[in-house]
Amino acid sequence: MSKLLTKTEIGRLTGAGADNIEEQKRILDANRIPYVRRKDGSPALTWEMVNQATLSRGASKLNTSDISLPAGFNLGAAG
Repeated sequence: MSKLLTKTEIGRLTGAGADNIEEQKRILDANRIPYVRRKDGSPALTWEMVNQATLSRGASKLNTSDISLPAGFNLGAAG
């Protein structure tokens, strides 16, 4: 069973911060990374969901132009 990412991890993944729910969803949608919505409207997802979405279309096609990731964070490494 997969563990859900924390709100902090989702904020780091998207570069939108832990409290910017709408921006997180926009970035996840732009990169076709599936998620479900928690009761509070925030996205819930696992690393398996991120990896599968990235691998299914090729890491080189990932739209990172709108994402400001922390130093050393590389979504393309999943491919």
